[in-house]
Amino acid sequence: WDFGDGNTGTGANVSHDYFISGTYQVQMIIISLSGCTDTITKSIIIQVNSLPSVTIDAPVVKCTGNEVIFSSVIQSTDPITFTQWRISNGVNSVGPVLNYTFALPGTYTVRFIAGTANGCFDTAFHTIQINPSPNVSASANVTICLGNSTQLTATGANQYQWSPLQGLSCNTCPNPVATPTVTTPYFVTGTNTFGCSVIATTVVTVIQPFNMTVSPNDTICIGESANLLATGATRYSWSPTQNLNNANISNPVANPIVTTSYRVVGYDGFNCFTDTAFVIVAVGKYPTVSLGPDLTLSTGTILPLNTVIQNGPIRSWLWTPSTELSCTTCALPSAVIKKNISYIVNVKNIYGCEAADTIQIKVFCEDTQVFVPNAFTPDGDGVNDVLMVRGKGIVSVKFFRIFNRWGELIFEKSNFPPNNLSYGWNGKIRGVSGPPDVFVYTAEVVCENGTTFIYKGNTSIIK
Repeated sequence: WDFGDGNTGTGANVSHDYFISGTYQVQMIIISLSGCTDTITKSIIIQVNSLPSVTIDAPVVKCTGNEVIFSSVIQSTDPITFTQWRISNGVNSVGPVLNYTFALPGTYTVRFIAGTANGCFDTAFHTIQINPSPNVSASANVTICLGNSTQLTATGANQYQWSPLQGLSCNTCPNPVATPTVTTPYFVTGTNTFGCSVIATTVVTVIQPFNMTVSPNDTICIGESANLLATGATRYSWSPTQNLNNANISNPVANPIVTTSYRVVGYDGFNCFTDTAFVIVAVGKYPTVSLGPDLTLSTGTILPLNTVIQNGPIRSWLWTPSTELSCTTCALPSAVIKKNISYIVNVKNIYGCEAADTIQIKVFCEDTQVFVPNAFTPDGDGVNDVLMVRGKGIVSVKFFRIFNRWGELIFEKSNFPPNNLSYGWNGKIRGVSGPPDVFVYTAEVVCENGTTFIYKGNTSIIK
């Protein structure tokens, strides 16, 4: 046989490996026993596909409970279309990478097969030793008061490493003493003779001192209640317990009958720390206020509104209505009495306790409220030069008329305010100063309560 690639062979049936794709001229020569020969030549097209090459990259020793990463290393000209992992414990998987955690110690064989799209395959094997991990356990979580210590314990390993170091008496012993100042999780790494490690955790909770917050001092009137409040603790104890609806809650209701200082002690719930605070509830009596008996006064009277107080001192005053009052929030306002009216005063003492009283005032108007002089001196010296209507409690003068002794009207003004020189008589008669004489006047006035009066009399010009 001539295989066309420089190689030859003999025999009726032969096989030959080609390593390069191409068209080969294959020739076969046969020779008979008598020495006769015959030759045949045939062109054969050979397609040589690439064979992949695979290896496994993985550790040879690992511990139980730790994940092992098996990575395949594939070299192939043709695309890979097939992958298969198989572990000697029966686990199968596909893909270029296998992640697996062994639960039991032992020696395991891992096989990986990769195949191309043309059906060419390669297989790799890897042996791994799985050593047992220690069964490490740490003491249970614990709660301590700030300043106290607790002993930690770890078991199940040959060597130990604690962290963090702060607050520990040692970091490589199995039972260190912990004195943390804040809540701390302590981690212990236990390692056995195979070098396998496991981490366990103990949390030490540290109870800190606390500060309570209480409601501000309060002021109530006798018979009222005050809401007390404390926050920041777990349990509370109030004293004195008298007149409290519940002495063991954060927000009791107090009904003291005298000024009382309440003490509250707060507890943190772990018997570590307490805090104490105080709330004073001042209890005041209700004041009494009296404006005196009701009054009947003439219009125009200026009345100081005086009060008689008990259970003061008084912190605030409020007068209503504000009609004709000099002020509405002072202790002693003055009222100009013009009409029938009722004034109410509301007072509040330093405890916030209130009281009120009312005074009713009725008004009247009489002729004595109007004054017209019986003589005047219109000599231009600026003193008593004008005769006018004077009065108090008078709203207006409807008319003011002056007659001479023969009944002749010599002066008249209408609808003007009293006590105004502009509406008075200057003593002139038709523009000429009148002689010394006696004259008759009449005036009609309207009082501030709406009633009217007519006044009559004599006056003289004196020179």
